[in-house]
Amino acid sequence: MKKILKNNKKILFIIFLTISLVSLLNTIEKGIKNGCDFQWYPSKLFWEGINHYRYIIDSGKVFMCQGGEYGHLLQIIFFPFALMDWNTAKLSWLVINVFLTFLIPYAICKSFKIQTEKFLIIILIFITCYPTRMTINYGQQSLFVLFFLILPFLNTKNYYYFLSGFSYVKYSTGYILFLNYLVEKRFKHLIFASLPVFLGWIVYFIFTNSNPIQNLFEPLELIFGKNYTQSTDLYSLLNRYLFEKNNLFNKLFIILIVVSLNLFFLFKIKNIQGKLIKMSLIFILPLIFMPHSNYDYVLLLPLLILGISNFKLNINKFNFYFVIYYFYFNRIIKHLIETYILDINKIVIFNIFIFFLFLFLLVLNIFYYTKKNKPRDFFSMKICSKKVSFLKRLF
Repeated sequence: MKKILKNNKKILFIIFLTISLVSLLNTIEKGIKNGCDFQWYPSKLFWEGINHYRYIIDSGKVFMCQGGEYGHLLQIIFFPFALMDWNTAKLSWLVINVFLTFLIPYAICKSFKIQTEKFLIIILIFITCYPTRMTINYGQQSLFVLFFLILPFLNTKNYYYFLSGFSYVKYSTGYILFLNYLVEKRFKHLIFASLPVFLGWIVYFIFTNSNPIQNLFEPLELIFGKNYTQSTDLYSLLNRYLFEKNNLFNKLFIILIVVSLNLFFLFKIKNIQGKLIKMSLIFILPLIFMPHSNYDYVLLLPLLILGISNFKLNINKFNFYFVIYYFYFNRIIKHLIETYILDINKIVIFNIFIFFLFLFLLVLNIFYYTKKNKPRDFFSMKICSKKVSFLKRLF
């Protein structure tokens, strides 16, 4: 089998390239017709001098599925789109999302000197996987946020840290960068990254003539009011099954639990060597602990690159197969369970299983890469050796 694959690499590449391009064109076609999640209307309201948070909270009116739950800064930097009509703005954002689909893998692979052959495999996977296709189809901001998230891992210049703060516009994702700066005591970088958010808030409340303190918390008021949850993250699981009542105390208590666990794992990741490894593991945390839809799983891209970059390692084989499963098969399996297995308990069990699967992936990687540097940093040597033996048997 290996010999057949080796002798027909060019043919296989052409086949996969053709499939990938057809898939991309199909996704673009859907994006032209859809794009409903692109936050054009909230930005348009802002540039008309209307506080879109208060407008949506009071009236409950939204355009398509543009709920406006993002940070103040996003409405400001979307100014060019606010000047356009909906169809023109939607198409312009579609072009940017397609551009980012290629730019982000290229930037990461170039920075970490990934071989060209492996880079091409990564691109073909990324443009055909469900999270990317869904992002382009729905006009989501996930690739936009991912682009700014990766910057501090690619370059140490101050303006890269400043731009990384743009990722904070999505609270359920960008928070992890803020906490990581805090854990690593990179307070200068923390300040640089916080400047865009701070300036965005000032411009927003001045331009809309809003109360500054009230406006600071309005995004959270809007988010909590909608009681947004998903199904396989800790925040959603706690909301759905333990703290079902939608009140401020429950929300703050759950956030306290989530933040504490994030900090715990960030401290474990802190001493791991290798920026690609650290980036991959840090980006898993929001997927485990905060609510995300399928398009947000583009955050698994660094883990995919890590897996392919050194596929000989058993841990990276596991990482690769895990990402492939989630990129292509998890949605299908979940759909089959929800469609044909009507037992709600089995659906809940599946959701909890996915949560623990992600948690296992994270712990396994921290365990392996911490042991590689300092065996006693995470577990004892005795446990560590047993775990390695288990992995050898597993693979």
